[in-house]
Amino acid sequence: MVDGKGRGGRGVPGRLAVVTAVAAVMLAAPAAQAAPGSPGAGARAGTGAVTASAAQTYAATTTTGGGTTTLRFALDGGAKLSRADLDRVGAQLGLGKGGLHAVTGTVAQRAAAERRSAVLRCDRNPSWSDANGTLAARFNCPYSNINWGFKISARVQSVITSNVNESGVSWWRNGKRMPKNAGHVVGKSYHFHGTLKPVKHGDHVQFQDYMTFRVRIGGRPGTGSLVWAADVTAKK
Repeated sequence: MVDGKGRGGRGVPGRLAVVTAVAAVMLAAPAAQAAPGSPGAGARAGTGAVTASAAQTYAATTTTGGGTTTLRFALDGGAKLSRADLDRVGAQLGLGKGGLHAVTGTVAQRAAAERRSAVLRCDRNPSWSDANGTLAARFNCPYSNINWGFKISARVQSVITSNVNESGVSWWRNGKRMPKNAGHVVGKSYHFHGTLKPVKHGDHVQFQDYMTFRVRIGGRPGTGSLVWAADVTAKK
């Protein structure tokens, strides 16, 4: 939620559904993420590359009406997870059967959804949820900004064993990169929030965040990452 003056609040409006997304590909080694580039002609917010172990890195991506999430994790050694193992872990995280899969080589982190932009109406508070968390945003037209909030789902929190290192939201207005929001190192239950400004009626806005943390999956330690991205058009 956000207050009437366009500041981020503490609550996260809307449902907390089970649909793993917010580009939440977690659990991949948080190797240095390449800075996302310009989204170009509104197609995407940018990409980064993560080099992952072929046998030990697993991922799941989901798309909702407001954005995409990808969850990745890289386990610290041990046997490769079987299909049955992956389905058990996926069920624990709220993913559909077959939603979690092994990834090999260099994994591209596609930032924004390549689809029609969602409309963000003035002073309305939509939210989009999946198995990885809930993203909320609103166009606060009297103050010419967009307020956003993100909360990691309880299921994903259950496998996180450390603080969450958030890079800070990167965003683009009409294809032009704008100043980044500040990052945080906080507990896993924190309600991430911030403000994108200036934003005016008709602006096309793409924004994304990247989070890393330690995890324990089926008794095995590893490193996880969560990427979420949204693509909206501000309307009065």
